[in-house]
Amino acid sequence: MADPTSERIVRNNVAFREANERIRERADHYDVDMERIPFLCECPRPGCVEIVRLTRAEYSDVRSDPNHFMTAAGHEIAEEPLGQVVSQRDGYVIVEKDIP
Repeated sequence: MADPTSERIVRNNVAFREANERIRERADHYDVDMERIPFLCECPRPGCVEIVRLTRAEYSDVRSDPNHFMTAAGHEIAEEPLGQVVSQRDGYVIVEKDIP
């Protein structure tokens, strides 16, 4: 049987990545003129509703590696045991995970 914590982390990562991709697509579609786009924190904390504001370039940078996920600063501890911090940025953290 798989570890329930790991399963929850994977489920959350997939769900939040899909939601954030839809947010990015809508911002691109409507050519939203804002410096920072509000994305959802991709941490696995139950009930997390943190918003992480990134520029289009920052979001593209995170997504350039399929194993990178963004979390609100301070939420990276919830990524254990699957994730490790690879970069700390202004207001968010990039966590690397090997998600199938």
